[in-house]
Amino acid sequence: MAFRVIYRLPKRKEVRLVEIQIMEGSREQKRKLKVCAYCRVSTDADEQENSLENQVRHYETVIKANPDYEYAGVYSDFAISGFKEKRPGLQKMLADAEKGKIDLILTKSVSRFARNTSIVLEATRKLKELNVGVFFELQNINTLSGEGELMLTILAAFAQAESESGSTGAKMVYQRKYEAGIPVQYLERSFGYTKDERGIFVADEEEAVWVRKIYEMAADGYTPAAIKRYLNENGVKTVGGAEWIDSTVFRLIENEIYKGDYIMHKHFVNEERKLVRNRGEVDAWYIEDDHEAIVSPELWQRAQDALEAKRDYLAEGSVIEEFTEENYPYMNKIFCARCGHPLYKRIYSNGNRLNWGCSGTKRYGKSFCEGINIPDGVLRGAWNFDENMYIGEKPTDKGKKEFTYLKEASWKRRHKKKEPEPIPENTETEYPYREKIFCGLCGSRLVRHVNTKSHKVIWVCNGRKRKGKDFCDGTRVPDTIIKGWGEIKKDIYIQRKDDKNGKKRYSYTSKKPKGADRA
Repeated sequence: MAFRVIYRLPKRKEVRLVEIQIMEGSREQKRKLKVCAYCRVSTDADEQENSLENQVRHYETVIKANPDYEYAGVYSDFAISGFKEKRPGLQKMLADAEKGKIDLILTKSVSRFARNTSIVLEATRKLKELNVGVFFELQNINTLSGEGELMLTILAAFAQAESESGSTGAKMVYQRKYEAGIPVQYLERSFGYTKDERGIFVADEEEAVWVRKIYEMAADGYTPAAIKRYLNENGVKTVGGAEWIDSTVFRLIENEIYKGDYIMHKHFVNEERKLVRNRGEVDAWYIEDDHEAIVSPELWQRAQDALEAKRDYLAEGSVIEEFTEENYPYMNKIFCARCGHPLYKRIYSNGNRLNWGCSGTKRYGKSFCEGINIPDGVLRGAWNFDENMYIGEKPTDKGKKEFTYLKEASWKRRHKKKEPEPIPENTETEYPYREKIFCGLCGSRLVRHVNTKSHKVIWVCNGRKRKGKDFCDGTRVPDTIIKGWGEIKKDIYIQRKDDKNGKKRYSYTSKKPKGADRA
């Protein structure tokens, strides 16, 4: 192929006609943009989870349908505030951008990306340095454009102000309800309670039986640890479907809702936007006979007295002192040398022995960190804790444990705090079976639930989530179980049946249950 170009030589009147030859196929093919999307919802409400799934599907479709785009995934964060910088989905996306896996990020709006102006600007500037653009659909802003950052700064500030204004308005509404004595209840998240057809909180008799048993055992002098073991041995699960721990039992026993009373403003959001226990910082209101009681006031008080007597006994006969910085100057300065997570207190032998264990192991399991278990006496007598210390342990030739430590600066030169693997985005690529798994009881679709603390993914019955226990008892199955079944080519219906020893057993079939109504 040939064409002619006429041009004038500089500082000359001479005009030359030049013929340029271009060979077929010499032009470089236009490279496709590696495009991803980012989605976020701030609460774990059912409608929010459904909204997130819809957003993910929308962006998958949009990106894959564009011939100029190469699909680079959809990153998402579920039930995380836009004010928080450390969001697993956002952090994973930024890390992939640094690795060159992303050219362009699509997101719905500035407020979905972040509600903090500094977070928005810091992230987008970092991406801009990598030549990665962010396109905000609602505002029609591309951060790689000339006026992009100016507009983004203005809109991000508005988004933050709007959120803070909304938060203030919501607080005022709650405040008026508090002052008027109108309960603001969240009993649907409390073990033992459910809503009836009128929307009134009533006792869930299947769980209420166990609540009464807990209080009876507490009143008879059983410790929270003993009650925990009893519940777990009998296959009783918490409201979240987990096994019981000492603190969960303790909080249940202390909770006044089980005798029908209610404290409004027991918790509040502090200046750091964290939900904390109200210890007199703000006003609180105590309402008697607010809802149906599960235990009598007499039984409730007997349980409190027994707990208090146990505390007094332990305080007198134990070497364990009140947990203050004066008594334990190293309390907030000790970390696991294996993973870098803080050590937490572990009390044994009816309060007569104190050890310190790895919080990383406690939260994420031994597959995350082997952990450490160091007696308090070793810490108390061994080292001077004038700064943060990272404690390690190793067995000796005699079979005893030997404990070592590194100061923070030395440890950080050689190690990095271990973080759990980021939760994968809820996409067909990460979960190829997500559209093929259903509840074996009612036939409803199983939807993803993420425990943001333990980083575990569980698939739960959407029918139960949307319509309650009366519709379906619900199926809950860990993602690891489903992955262990290999490739799933057609729809399957999953059900859990516990064996005689209480061990969970999962089975599935391709046969749709009778009367199934997919939700």
